[in-house]
Amino acid sequence: MNFLNPFFLLGALAVAVPVVIHLINLRRPQKVSFSTLAFFEELQKSTIRKIRIKQYILLALRVLAVLMLALALARPLLTPTLGGAAADSNQPKLAVLLVDNSPSMSRIGADGPFFDQARQVAQRIVESSKSSDRFIVTGTNSSEQGLQMVNAARALDLLEEVEIANTGNHINQTIQMVANQLKNSSMQNGVIYLLTDGQKSQLDNLRELEEIGLEGTRQLGLQVITLGSSSQPNIAVSDVQLQSRMLSQGNPVALQVEIQNYGDAGAANQFVSLEVEGNMVGQYEVNLEPGETRQLGFEIVPQKVGDISGKIVIEGDEISFDNERFFVINIPQTRTVLLVNEIEEEGSEFVSYLQPALEAARLSNTQIEFNQQESGEVDQSNWMQNDVIILDGLREVPEYWYEDLQRYVQNGKGLLFFPSEQGNIENYNSFLGLFNAGRLAGIRGEYASFKPVARIADLQEGHPILDGIFEKEEDEDIRVDLPELFFYYQFEQASSTGSYTILSSTTDEEILVEQRFGDGRMLVSTLGTDPGWSNFPVNALFAPIYYRSVLYASSSEQGGLNNYQLGSEFVWNGRVETQSIELSLDSVTYKPEVQNIPNGTSVRYSGREWEPGILHIEAGDQRRLVAVNQDISESDFQSFTQEELENFSDIPVTITNVLNKNELSQENLVTELQSASMGREIWSWFIWIALALLIAETLISKLYRAESIT
Repeated sequence: MNFLNPFFLLGALAVAVPVVIHLINLRRPQKVSFSTLAFFEELQKSTIRKIRIKQYILLALRVLAVLMLALALARPLLTPTLGGAAADSNQPKLAVLLVDNSPSMSRIGADGPFFDQARQVAQRIVESSKSSDRFIVTGTNSSEQGLQMVNAARALDLLEEVEIANTGNHINQTIQMVANQLKNSSMQNGVIYLLTDGQKSQLDNLRELEEIGLEGTRQLGLQVITLGSSSQPNIAVSDVQLQSRMLSQGNPVALQVEIQNYGDAGAANQFVSLEVEGNMVGQYEVNLEPGETRQLGFEIVPQKVGDISGKIVIEGDEISFDNERFFVINIPQTRTVLLVNEIEEEGSEFVSYLQPALEAARLSNTQIEFNQQESGEVDQSNWMQNDVIILDGLREVPEYWYEDLQRYVQNGKGLLFFPSEQGNIENYNSFLGLFNAGRLAGIRGEYASFKPVARIADLQEGHPILDGIFEKEEDEDIRVDLPELFFYYQFEQASSTGSYTILSSTTDEEILVEQRFGDGRMLVSTLGTDPGWSNFPVNALFAPIYYRSVLYASSSEQGGLNNYQLGSEFVWNGRVETQSIELSLDSVTYKPEVQNIPNGTSVRYSGREWEPGILHIEAGDQRRLVAVNQDISESDFQSFTQEELENFSDIPVTITNVLNKNELSQENLVTELQSASMGREIWSWFIWIALALLIAETLISKLYRAESIT
């Protein structure tokens, strides 16, 4: 606590007056005549004790009342305990005008557009400041990489330059930059005035704010000024999912689009369209109640390989910033397959049919490009250059492969595992455990006996490998000669999620199982690929099922939708042939940071100034596309209440006050805002305390009676 008029603290010396009066009264006691002297000594002791207690109480009340009046005259100033309060109110302060310029601020409230209200409040803060104060003016969605301290006149000019921007939210980075500016300046204290609609998608990011690193006596506080609320519908594309995983030229690709009404009013006659390469290929009409979502299915038939761009467009929605959502689908030109076999022994009766099946696929379809290596020839350093690795008939998986194969699948690649009839089950289970992919529990049948112990069960559509494998009518049953099984491993699935049975036997045992792991997937077969296990390798189903298995395993999440969300650093990793890389978005070119990494090239850029669109990555003759979209939570206008903001905890900057602009007059608003940096005058508190003490003194004088003696 500080004092604006510390000279008046000398008035505290007036407490000597009641003390002197008290001492004088002690020397002039009143005389009282008694009619009898019975019990005189006892009466004398009790009466004197009461008189002294009363006098001490009255003395304390009078001294405290005089002291409170002296403190009130000194104009005490209550400063916030942390951040934003100058130890000396006459010192210059740093005032940061952090204006929420996200798209939601374009809404209109009772007092006009939120953004215009925020700018007006910021102007009042500048106009009520001292000439020695310095300002930083910026927005939560600002593209500035550095912040500049300016005087009041320049701050007013900069406020006029701040505009609403549909870029990412960078509130945490801005606070970090403000802290660095304060740390490198001569000022000791600063206050950030955050003028916002209180939208949760903006302010919830504060929970992830890192330590701001202020040392010594420097302090930084946060003053939140909210601007009211607005009720209106807002339809937005909340999600776009790629339903098809086996992407290839000429084959249909299914997109699932989720539409949601984030507003608190119903929306009718909204049109949702799909555009691909500038052409509309589908449209729906939707009506949505508040909070309602709708799933819409679209289909695309790619006419080329490479990156295909498109967008989902909403027509009829008044809030337009989120009426488009961009996407990019990558149709691979080829899938690179590494087939790893066991070293062949001379005189072996059976050979794997997988290699000739893949060779036939390569000759008839340019999408497959595979290399075959024996286990002793494998170079682990080149694994990431392949889209899928097939382990075919290895008696043991070398333990020194474990870590690299685990990382390979985690990074979005595919792995197919086919056992050997002489396999080490303990080794197999140790390997499968790396991917939480279940375990082999035993053996059924006899290898090369040609005595069926089961068959492949009826094929059930529902998995991409089996969907579309037959040309048939929608309700037509699949009729096919199902393979007989002579010998196979019994399998126990893991208890975790992410596992899916693709093929099973008539004895309800798994034959081909998918396990998701990281961004990739692993397919585990309990059958080998030679005729000693079953007649599957000579069945017409063998080649198409395992060809499609290779396509599916190599079609990772990374090979589908290429998307970047605004608000974070842009990072792209890929294989390009040159270090001369440029980024372009909406006809503006940017020079990124480029770095060599073990599996290609890493491209980085801050992306603070980007708005939604299609980003082009140009590397010589190579071009890649990435869809740039805003955080979908920006479409949700739900805001924090004042109480919720006041209870914000575990953030490294103190919220000194939370004000609602619409609940205060202009004069009171300025007064409350100034208290965040200068502190709050509390002289009136001491006046009321002094009055209470004087009232108590009067009541005790009247009600507390004690007789004196002579």
